[in-house]
Amino acid sequence: RQGMISFTQQNEQEADRIGIQVLQRSGFDPQAMPSFLEKLLDQARYSSRPPEILLTHPLPESRLSDARNRANQMRPVVVQSSQDFYMAKVRTLGMYNSGRNQLTSDLLDALAKGNVREKNAAQYGQALQAMEASKYDEARKALQPLLAAAPDNPWYLDLATDIDLGQKKATDAINRLKGAKDLRNNPVLQLNLANAYLQGGQPGEAVTILNRYTFNNKDDQNGWELLAQAQGQLGNRDQELAARAEGLALAGRLDQAISLLSSASSQVKLGSLQQARYDARIDQLRGLQQRFKPYEKM
Repeated sequence: RQGMISFTQQNEQEADRIGIQVLQRSGFDPQAMPSFLEKLLDQARYSSRPPEILLTHPLPESRLSDARNRANQMRPVVVQSSQDFYMAKVRTLGMYNSGRNQLTSDLLDALAKGNVREKNAAQYGQALQAMEASKYDEARKALQPLLAAAPDNPWYLDLATDIDLGQKKATDAINRLKGAKDLRNNPVLQLNLANAYLQGGQPGEAVTILNRYTFNNKDDQNGWELLAQAQGQLGNRDQELAARAEGLALAGRLDQAISLLSSASSQVKLGSLQQARYDARIDQLRGLQQRFKPYEKM
């Protein structure tokens, strides 16, 4: 058994060596590898249950030391973080904060002293903080200079939509989003527009967008949830149930998804094309259940 463990560890270190070389040759910072491994090790050290990857890929101190030594032998690479990175970081910390992971004033102050990308992120973060606190006028004032400089920036449009809807100004949100250059190619803006139509009492317009959206983005629960809401507002009970079923299926709750689809099937005309579609989807989900059954007891 010890021989198998040693063999596995050697393979892991060899994979790390190749990975570090790939990072360096691709223009990325090779120090990112030991930094990532160190974060995994820290999570395992202070948690009763380690990250899932460590259950099958052990991470002894020797592996971390080997990765760090290899990275130190390579030419350092300075990688500038993109504007999208800073925006994503600020938005994630601002909207999904927990424990130490929060959008603090200290972080925003530090960003405000950085380069242009960091300064923009700091300004965006201030607007986000105000919006989350329901200080919509303050949020709009903080966001306005950014939006004026880059009116088609999806991060700014997304936050502007949240502010509009918070102030019950759905029409303003709709008009702004309809004029966005990247609307056709940006799923976030499409969902925002559908949500604005819903909030503005235009579920029919929302359904038009969401039918196309869920066809192209079948794995997005947000799209199915909004589609269910829109169909519910229109009184299309069977289609509302079918949309909710798809969201449940994505969450792995196949029994509940099948139950909702069965209810949807019973509400449409017997022998209709719509009933055939619902029944066919039920058969697909039952097939998935059978495929996953052997893993339920693992």
